[in-house]
Amino acid sequence: MPGEVFKCVGCINMAGVEEGEIPKDFIEYDFAEDALDFEIQLAEARDIKFTQNLKEPLSIGTHILCTGTPSDDLPWFAVNIGCGDAESGRGDIAVHFNVRLPQCYVVRNTRRHDKWGTEETTAYRLFPFKINQPFSIEVLVDEKETLWAVDGEHYCSFAHRNPSALGAEWIQVTGVRDATLNIQKTAVYPILAPVPFEIPIKPTLSEPIEDEPVWKRNIFATLPKGIPEGYQVVIIGRLRPLLHSFALDLLDAAREWPRPNILVHVNVRAHVESAQARQLVVLNAWLGAWGPERRQRSARLVPGTETTLRIVRGAGEWSVFADDVLVGELDMRAAAAGVRALRLRGDLYPRRLLLCPAAHTPVTPTSLTSTQLGS
Repeated sequence: MPGEVFKCVGCINMAGVEEGEIPKDFIEYDFAEDALDFEIQLAEARDIKFTQNLKEPLSIGTHILCTGTPSDDLPWFAVNIGCGDAESGRGDIAVHFNVRLPQCYVVRNTRRHDKWGTEETTAYRLFPFKINQPFSIEVLVDEKETLWAVDGEHYCSFAHRNPSALGAEWIQVTGVRDATLNIQKTAVYPILAPVPFEIPIKPTLSEPIEDEPVWKRNIFATLPKGIPEGYQVVIIGRLRPLLHSFALDLLDAAREWPRPNILVHVNVRAHVESAQARQLVVLNAWLGAWGPERRQRSARLVPGTETTLRIVRGAGEWSVFADDVLVGELDMRAAAAGVRALRLRGDLYPRRLLLCPAAHTPVTPTSLTSTQLGS
């Protein structure tokens, strides 16, 4: 912002340095030695490993729990699921979950015949690992991917490649001195997830906050009585300043796996042709598979501001409103009475969630034409 000066406390001060001069602090700092220390730490991390050979193949529903504590002298650690010679470091790795603490991100990849594939780094939540703070990593093996949770919260997924995790012979943890592994079958994932809060029922949208939960990002919430006809579920929250996308799902169960049916999927995408005045709204349902999408460039959200998103249950359709403007409608593709939970992911940070009648809620007619509402 104009008039403000931002300083990095870890950087050397370059103020007053003439062009062509090298500051004394730079001369005294040995960058080569620092790089060498880092390489030594990486080598030490690779030498610290715990390997568990599998007595039977991984299968759908296999649950792996890894615990440990990162230490300040090891810059990264990894959980590897692979086959071949594990001790020599030359075996194939079906899933490489590499936590890089200095960079604060997690890389997923596959190695086959000593060649690495394309790295994946996106995640559903902020980087959760800290030096000297114990962690628990849950891995769930599914038909087409592995799911990864950290401290009870889903973090990312990784689609099976070649080799697949289903053909793994061992699991190895490197760079963690107190690592533990436990392998079992499970009926639900993540098993360490906290019990989700229930969305409160209010008589009106303007009802004051009283004893309502404190909502976090990327949450599950329950709707034990569903959404009666003529009612609406309301999400009030702040949009991320660098708005990319967010997704709101109405589900038949509050869980990640086994995968619940999604009766209503609302996905707002600002990253698609982001220079346009309106964001893209994609509506769909997942009932064992995705159905046909409905796409409208109809949302006019302002990044960094508070917004109100509402999903109203009608007689035969779901209506979606953003700040009292209708941004899309989806015909009911399954019995609306089956809704029992809500899941919110992405760049909308909730402050309030509530269920209330839709009557008397203001609605601003959209000015979009039928052509503009098309895909």
